[in-house]
Amino acid sequence: MNQRKLLHPLNKGLESVNPVNQASTTKSPTNSEYPPPSSVEDKKKPVKPLTDPDLMVNIKHSPEQCAQASDGTFQKVAITEQNRLVNSTGFTLQPDTPPETTPVTEVLPGKNQQLHGIFELINQRLTYMEDVALFKGTENRAVEDLTREKMVLKKAMSDAENAGLDSNSMKHFFQAQMNAAKAIQQGYIDQWSSARPANKKYRDLDSEVRPRLIELGKQIVSQISAYLYNGGKFDNNMQQDFVRLVNATHLSEDDKEKMFECLQRIRVI
Repeated sequence: MNQRKLLHPLNKGLESVNPVNQASTTKSPTNSEYPPPSSVEDKKKPVKPLTDPDLMVNIKHSPEQCAQASDGTFQKVAITEQNRLVNSTGFTLQPDTPPETTPVTEVLPGKNQQLHGIFELINQRLTYMEDVALFKGTENRAVEDLTREKMVLKKAMSDAENAGLDSNSMKHFFQAQMNAAKAIQQGYIDQWSSARPANKKYRDLDSEVRPRLIELGKQIVSQISAYLYNGGKFDNNMQQDFVRLVNATHLSEDDKEKMFECLQRIRVI
């Protein structure tokens, strides 16, 4: 019977083994009497633990093979296709290679595109704050407009419910957006206090800016809903992309962090 030397123990039961000086080619008298794996006798008869390491494989019993030690005893060894590597000398067994896995926090390409779309919508909405600041600065209006804020929050909560999202969690996110928007407006006004832009015109708030802000707010809610219902999450490792893509002028790192924290708290219903 042709036999081959193994480079590695064949199963977890072979915990400790020592090298063999040379492979034996003597046919074991017990080999022809080796019972099939499913026999009752094989199940009842205890198997003598192997103490010799480089085992001889009876390759006639593949893929469920037999390992033979130098004392002639045999032990069943299950060998899968994944473990069997074929070369010019026969079957050489190597340890299992752990399968490649995708980290839990890694975003798949489709979801990644969806995620970046949400971040870009948030940033686009904040870029309109230059027009709002120029209007308020020109008309000597206060940056904070509580009446307007209540209208925005009410609209956001209504859109959230229609999109299957928790309205209170969306309220907190839009409040964080408005706080950031007010800080951006104030940043522009402070900048212009010493060097006001000459002949710079703002887009009309009633006919252009505010309708666009409402539309962007609705799109943000819709995209967040689609992303979360598709199994997406706003994990901490995504914050770097958020900081990179949400980069409106005068937007502070602190406001970015607060917005992202509120984004993480949005829940589906």
